[in-house]
Amino acid sequence: MAATKRIRFTSKGIVALLLLAALVVGAIVLNVALNKKDDQLASAGKGDGKGAVETEKPAKESAVSAGVYLNSFSAFRDERSSLRAKEIDYLRMIINEQGTDAGTMQNAQQRLMELVDNMEKEFSIESMIRSKGFLDAAVTMRSDAVSVVVSGDSLTDEEVARILDIVKTETGSPASSIRISVSGTGGV
Repeated sequence: MAATKRIRFTSKGIVALLLLAALVVGAIVLNVALNKKDDQLASAGKGDGKGAVETEKPAKESAVSAGVYLNSFSAFRDERSSLRAKEIDYLRMIINEQGTDAGTMQNAQQRLMELVDNMEKEFSIESMIRSKGFLDAAVTMRSDAVSVVVSGDSLTDEEVARILDIVKTETGSPASSIRISVSGTGGV
């Protein structure tokens, strides 16, 4: 009879897993909220038939909103970094826990490596997009999708293609799993 290994959950391990689950749910809710806001901005604008979304704003309002949105990009990155730091701490806690079984430890190590890899790719993609002349960008990666939000009121087909090329090159993701949207700030 083969020996079976029992999974031993300690109170610290359970708390860490619950907090990790809460962080993941929080990140998903934040992503959905940002995407919903983008969808509302897109539906309020006028489509040009080529995928670009335009919204009409007076120049003064546009300049003010650009500063607000750039601050929101920064706030988003700060929030993302904070959530990731907490998730990394919880994963390290699970990995370093004496009673952690091999399967749980392997899953935690794999998730930690995936998280670090995603962080590097997100930073790289955001930097490359800014280097192409956009004011700012925010990228979130999940195992099955990549979301990119770029500052501006609309994107031309050429701009979408440039962003898509950057994301595909950095992630290896197919175009069908990449979502690109604009924040509606005015000016790229």
